[in-house]
Amino acid sequence: MPIFEIVNGWAITIYLNDHLPIHFHAKKAGVSVRFYLDGTFEVEGHGKLSGADRTRLVEYALDNKRKIKEYWNDLH
Repeated sequence: MPIFEIVNGWAITIYLNDHLPIHFHAKKAGVSVRFYLDGTFEVEGHGKLSGADRTRLVEYALDNKRKIKEYWNDLH
């Protein structure tokens, strides 16, 4: 999947024809996390998310809802 954006070293991707609700995937150093626009998230696999990274990515999700929704809609 093409990278949508890089946030503090995290590759942000939105998959084509992915399921609802609207979300993005963040990957860095073997850790993969699915983030929803309400700030909730799920760590995928066995990686761990630091508190600092969690805060940055939650802020990113909340601050960029409109941009993420627009890109999601373009792909779906």
